[in-house]
Amino acid sequence: MNSATQQSVLRLGKIDFFNTLPFFYSRNSEELQSQISFVAGSPREINEKMRHGEIDLGLASSFFYALHPEDFLILPGLCIGASGRSGSVILYSHDPIDKLDGKTIALSSKSLSAATLLRILLMKRWGFSNRFENSALPPEEMLERFGTCLLIGDEALFFSPEKAYAYDLSQCWQEWTGFPFCFALWLARKDYFEQNPSQVRSVHQWLARNLGRNLADPEGMVSEHSLPPFQKTLVAAYLKSLEYQLTPAIEQGLQLFFKCAADCGLASANVPLNFI
Repeated sequence: MNSATQQSVLRLGKIDFFNTLPFFYSRNSEELQSQISFVAGSPREINEKMRHGEIDLGLASSFFYALHPEDFLILPGLCIGASGRSGSVILYSHDPIDKLDGKTIALSSKSLSAATLLRILLMKRWGFSNRFENSALPPEEMLERFGTCLLIGDEALFFSPEKAYAYDLSQCWQEWTGFPFCFALWLARKDYFEQNPSQVRSVHQWLARNLGRNLADPEGMVSEHSLPPFQKTLVAAYLKSLEYQLTPAIEQGLQLFFKCAADCGLASANVPLNFI
């Protein structure tokens, strides 16, 4: 189905990480059932499906937008970001950060924004030159094989190796720039929005309502998941610590991220932030 034609059902990209739960958790599961078809995947998978027109609206890597600003519009007010420590975008290493120049670093195959942020930090903040290799290995094997690896999402949140340095990348970013970091944006395909503006706005409102309700009671939201008690406590605290509002400060940090990516030859210069 061509995404530019009018559709009765909106294909909504859904990343299956705990940090997306506030947008999607709803006790009234039938609230928009007739209007939405959920398409699940990792951040990288959602990016690819959006690029190929298989998703109409989705939570995508912020850097994905920088690569395709002409094709997508940003839903205002919503994001996933961090002011300081995120807890789920972590560089683990057997060596301290000042010993990583020239090393090969494994990147989670699920990541795009975090992998780009790491490249920027290594090149521009620390002046390093590194090689990178995408890997789908389990965290323990990735760290053992490469000595240094970038993990994101639930894998990073729950990984606790006995002997390794851990560097939270959004904290490294804020220490360096003074700005919070934006990992993900809600994006609508531009051609889809032009043909289906009311559907996009309806889902936008639904997401915002879910977010407000769930962030007011993260413990209640997490309590329904099959997790050990200590992990439920960890996840609830983690969700409280993240930034879900696309504030002016996060927008400034996002624009700086795009500029740094352009400086490193990773993106085009002067990426505009185009909203619905």
